[in-house]
Amino acid sequence: MIYIYINKLKNLSWIAVIWLISRIVLVFIGWVANLRIPGGKPSQPWPMSKAPLIFTMWDRYDSQWYLAIAKYGYNIPYKSHYSPQAFFPLYPALISFIHKLIHIPYIISGIFISNLFFIFSLFFLYDLVENHFDSKIAKLTIIFTFLFPTSFFFSAIYTESLFFFGTILAFWAADKELWWIASLGSSIAVLTRNLGITLFIPLSWIAIEKYGKKAWKILFHLFLIPFTFSLWAIYLWHSTGDPLRFIHAESGWGRFLSPPWMGIITAFKNILTPIPSAKFPSGKYISAWNIQFSHVYSTIDVTAAILGIILPLIGKKYGQPWPWIIFTLIGVIIPISAPTLYSMTPLASMTRYILVLFPLMISLAQLSKKYPNLGIALLISLPMIQGLFFILFTTWNWIA
Repeated sequence: MIYIYINKLKNLSWIAVIWLISRIVLVFIGWVANLRIPGGKPSQPWPMSKAPLIFTMWDRYDSQWYLAIAKYGYNIPYKSHYSPQAFFPLYPALISFIHKLIHIPYIISGIFISNLFFIFSLFFLYDLVENHFDSKIAKLTIIFTFLFPTSFFFSAIYTESLFFFGTILAFWAADKELWWIASLGSSIAVLTRNLGITLFIPLSWIAIEKYGKKAWKILFHLFLIPFTFSLWAIYLWHSTGDPLRFIHAESGWGRFLSPPWMGIITAFKNILTPIPSAKFPSGKYISAWNIQFSHVYSTIDVTAAILGIILPLIGKKYGQPWPWIIFTLIGVIIPISAPTLYSMTPLASMTRYILVLFPLMISLAQLSKKYPNLGIALLISLPMIQGLFFILFTTWNWIA
């Protein structure tokens, strides 16, 4: 037993080393990008933190909302046609809690929380994958999680790391038959992003597989998931009169419910439709959020959506459990069913949405083990793409 725990600590140590090296590389890239590349403008006209660049490079786009909610609650004193209720409460609440507990700036609190839960997530993910497959697949899964093109969001002031932690903790605990912990992990996910409520489906599947007709006793534990969700809905009902305000608020960002294939079809139309050429004046900063780049953005996002559907099916072929596959497919279908059809990219943020679907990283690991040349190509190309994406992100150019 002691030997097992020593090995687990070793796993945590090498994961922490990779985290440190990868963050140093990203900070260097972000530092150079912010110093040498003309930047865009903040997405919201609110005061930005005066913290050093090493921290502010992680504060972009939605980060502004999380920091404002952490500071003021949902009655933020800034005018916007967007609704803050689109953002779930747990992440900004944790930012506020850490800020008050140890008296550090909100921005540093947010970065601390993101990185802390990211590291914890990887520890549980390694253990989960190793239990189902082997140590090589587990290590490759961790590596691909670090190298995935949008993996930098795990360190940014975004909810990715907290949601990632909640979902992985839920599956890990269900695997160990620790159902109260599984429910707790799911509740963390529920209070972090709307996708969290769907964890009831794969976790119930696991319970039924394990216990058959006696699974109803476990399902009783899992009802903490809809209960937690109802608390958020009751709060919104009390504060706004609309228990589904978090859904209706998405219309401010141009998202509306549509058949899941509509976003994909529209993305392909964008790719195939000729766009009028434009003469960009020399010496002037040109934002990447420009109609001339819609082909590029649509290609990136539709590729992410298609991979989000294909990779879990490949994972199933290589032995991933059905509950993992169902969780992943739901995590892809929900965002593509609420596309931004009238935007420059109808599947906006898909590269970030699929980042938290851990079975995709396992599928990449399984493919790399089966086809070593493909693995080498991925190990070379993915970090290069992530570097490019991070340059866009940190210079206020849209990527996800």
